[in-house]
Amino acid sequence: MKRVLAQLPKGARIYLPEEAARKRQVEQTLLGVFGRWGYREIVTPGFEYFDVLALGTDGALQEHMFKLVDRETGRMLALRADITPQIARIVASRMRDEPKPIRLAYLTNVFRYDEPQISHYREFYQAGGELIGLPKPEAEVEILAMTIEGMRALGLQRFQIDVGHLDFFRGLLEEMKTDADHERELRAALSRKDASTLERLVAELAPPRHVADALLALPGLFGDATVLERAAPFARNARSERALANLAEVQRLLTIYGLADSVLLDLGEVRGFDYYSGLHFEAYVADFGASIAGGGRYDAMIGRFGYDCPAVGFAFDIGRTLSVMESQGIVVDVPGPAFFIIDFTPDKTAALSLARRLRDLGASVARDIMTRGLDESLAYARAQRARHVLVVGGPRTQAGDVLALDLARGGERTLSVADILAAPERHFQDVRGRDHA
Repeated sequence: MKRVLAQLPKGARIYLPEEAARKRQVEQTLLGVFGRWGYREIVTPGFEYFDVLALGTDGALQEHMFKLVDRETGRMLALRADITPQIARIVASRMRDEPKPIRLAYLTNVFRYDEPQISHYREFYQAGGELIGLPKPEAEVEILAMTIEGMRALGLQRFQIDVGHLDFFRGLLEEMKTDADHERELRAALSRKDASTLERLVAELAPPRHVADALLALPGLFGDATVLERAAPFARNARSERALANLAEVQRLLTIYGLADSVLLDLGEVRGFDYYSGLHFEAYVADFGASIAGGGRYDAMIGRFGYDCPAVGFAFDIGRTLSVMESQGIVVDVPGPAFFIIDFTPDKTAALSLARRLRDLGASVARDIMTRGLDESLAYARAQRARHVLVVGGPRTQAGDVLALDLARGGERTLSVADILAAPERHFQDVRGRDHA
């Protein structure tokens, strides 16, 4: 037989059943959090026309999109590299008359032609939300609170949310009136917290003294609410002043929520410069070298599709979240079938009737259809995490009876097949009758 090659493309990943079950549990936990905040799920296509997606996608990300040609039209298609531009287009074209604010949630995969990073592949999974039509700081606070609630719902420990505001830096740039190349160099130095390069650039550009002092101070403007007091003397333009006022209100509301201790302010954080229009954040967990969630305000994006509308959003990286949970020893319960039926009878009538009856009531049921001994079948049932085992036609029961073993709590008993079929809920807590569903 010819050997089948099993190599995956670079950046691809398979989730085996146990991993897939844990992934699904994490996704459903997060979707449950979003639902409790009033967010409704939206599902978008995995690919669209490239020129349409490009309207809402920054140039740097466009270079990392997977592209293909539509055979029917000859137009260029692209796999989604980010769901937010899709949602922006949908709001502008299909939902602009909806009452505001609009709250949308999603579970999706995105594709980016990047070098694989920490627990992050070229196809990766996200769970997130978008709050559209609300320009007030309450919107930013809502997504920050949802992020923190999501992390707590997953049992994560030792996390913090780094919050910045790009307009503080943008206000300084407006006062400098520098060129695009120097602007990029300044942003790169700030992103690296590279003080020596920052000093060199400031010396070369020779901005007004208060702007120079502000730029040199940016890497150290991080911490608790006192950051706002330290930054205030540097905010001598309207844009930077508005940024500090926005952060002050966000901090005030977070304090009312009781969440301020989970937030670290960082005015020197300028990543996401081309994407976000104001406040932005990243969620980090101790001893993990990458953020597991992030988001911010993107007021200009929906306008690219012809409808000016404020918006703020965020997303969890599911792969990274799973890695952090594993590193912190957080066990995600992956239950097996509620019932596992072992059948030694030749006609299978009782086993098939039991399986159908239990499934009709919503229970998960697997059958052992291999010919093997009872001990081997029980070992298999335990490996599959089955809660109950029903042995039909075994040596320890009479015709018409079933040996029921409780693998979760221990113990065994003999039950009549007819009694189980008549009222399964009387014998098993895992089953609820139709009258109680």
